Formats: sequence, C-alpha cells, structure tokens
Amino acid sequence: MAKKRHHYIPKFYLRRFSVNNNGRSLGLYNLDNKKFIQNAPLKSQAYENFLYGEDDEIENALAEMENTVAKMFYYWTEKKLLYPPPVETNGFKLLKRFILYQTFRTPKSGNEIMKGLNQGLKTVVQEFEPDLWESFKDGTLVHENPVLLGLFHAIKHEQLLDFLDCKFLVNLTLLPFVTSDVPVILYNQLMEHADNYMGSTGLVVKGLQIFYPIHPRLMICFYDSNVYDFGDGYINCCSTESIDEVHQLNGLQLINSNSQLFFGDSISEEYITELLNHFEKYRKTTKNINQIINQGSRKFFFTSSEDAHIDLSLDFFKLKVNPNDFKNEIVPIRHPSFDKN
Repeated sequence: MAKKRHHYIPKFYLRRFSVNNNGRSLGLYNLDNKKFIQNAPLKSQAYENFLYGEDDEIENALAEMENTVAKMFYYWTEKKLLYPPPVETNGFKLLKRFILYQTFRTPKSGNEIMKGLNQGLKTVVQEFEPDLWESFKDGTLVHENPVLLGLFHAIKHEQLLDFLDCKFLVNLTLLPFVTSDVPVILYNQLMEHADNYMGSTGLVVKGLQIFYPIHPRLMICFYDSNVYDFGDGYINCCSTESIDEVHQLNGLQLINSNSQLFFGDSISEEYITELLNHFEKYRKTTKNINQIINQGSRKFFFTSSEDAHIDLSLDFFKLKVNPNDFKNEIVPIRHPSFDKN
C-alpha cells in the first residue's frame, strides 16, 4: 500500500528543532493565520498527500537518501563533530544532492515554477501570437504535479552546485536559528553589493551562497570561494556571536517561507513578532522578469527573476573581488564549464 503522507521537509530534520529535543513536538508559527503554537505535533508538519505521486517510487528514493544524510546530521548536531565531508568525496556529493533536492521538493517551489511558466508564456503569446491573446490571456497553464517538474530538473542537473565550498556556521549567541517550510536559502552578497540582483540566485551564478540551518546552533553554508573568504581562515567552521547576524539569517527564513516557521522552545512569541516587524515587508518583493528584447530585425525572449534581498551584513563573509566589476554584467557564471550546460 502506497504511503499517503509525503513529507517535503524530512522528519529527521525537524527533530533537530524539537521542543526540549524530544523529537515529538516543535514550535510553529503560521503566517497565514498569524498563529503561534509552542508545542505542535512534529509528525503533522510539512507534508502533503501523494506530493510525489500515488506510488512510492520517488518517496522511497528520497527516504533512502535521507537515511544516509540523517547519520551525518546526527554526528554533526549530537556528537558535535563539525567536519563537513571533504570536497569530491561521496559524502560531499550526497550532501549537495540532498540540499539541491530539498530546494526543489517543496510545494512553494512547484508553485513558483508554474507561476514563472505562465507569466513567461503569456509574454510570448502576446508578442508573437497577438491573434490568440484575447482567448489566452485569462487562461492558466496547469500541471498535475508541479513539484515533480522542479525535482526532476534537480536530478538531471546535480552538477550545478559544483565549484562551491562548504563550511559550518556555529551560533554562539543567545538567539537560536529558526527554520521554515522552505529551509534552503539562496543568496548572493556579491551581486547585492553590485546593485545587480536580477538572476543572482541562479544555481550557476558567481557569488552564490546557500544557507541551510540544521540545528538551532548550527548552519551549513555553501559558497563561492573565488568570491568570498569565509570565517577568517578557519578550515571547517566558524562561529558568530552577533545576535544581529542570527536575526538576519532568521529573517531570510521568514521571507522565503511558504506559510510556516519552525523552532525550538527557546523562541518566544515576542521574538516572532519582532522578526515579522523587521522582515515581513520583504515577503512580496520577489518577482519574475519576462521581457521581449528587440535587436535589429530580431526579437528575443528574456526571462529571469529577482529574489528578495535585505542588504545582508555578515562579518564572517568577506568579499575577495570588487563588486563594481559586476554592476553591468548580466548573470555572471561561476565557472566556464557551466556555459556548456
């Protein structure tokens, strides 16, 4: 019998944020109904029925990967062995695959894919097929399972996270990390400083950063080491004692979430209110960009996106390049090999 509940945030992951580390309940804030719950049942969070189809093929494949990754998380969060897998090892490749799949396996990811496709298609039809526009403009392109579109894309393009280094960030402040129903954050401080953020969080873009909290005290950071120094020379991890830095990273979880934040018992309702006051205004700033570009007698369709950004300031990330060199460069590629993809 096929499993009905397909968790798009693994339960082993959410247990790291459980109340008193009990593995059964966690703090929750629902942004849709503005409701704070200190002890929500963990097993009932971040799932949809038959999200990956009505058979178990994809769900079982994801579960097999999660079982192995869960062991790594156990050593990092419970045994405090803060050593990311060395680059080019199977463990490093598995961690990249897990984070890439997590990026695209959520309902929000599926919804954003369909939103982008619909906006892009309407731009093309209006420009190139004007006779069809009146009958098409109020229509909507649908897919019975849009999450699988993104997930299959991720499976086919695992190499798009190549040429990124990985280190841990240890939170030494009194303020814990929070997470959400969209826990993998893509950011790009290089392009933010260049005032050129369009398309800057594409997987192949120069300066890409990935922030993924795996515990209230621990975050995995992937980053472009040709652009940033991370942690003043520390080999495997660095720490922050800045509540403001943790607050900003928590703000990114709020901004990028679909509808829910998750956290342990140390997060109060007063702090969630403060987080909302500072960052909720950014939640609606993400936008798709679809343009027809005229070049002489030819026309080209250009599509991109601009994710929310907050003028992020993190002392443990130092720029090694001059952002002014990228002010007018559209989507600079991280490595020449990506031009072939």
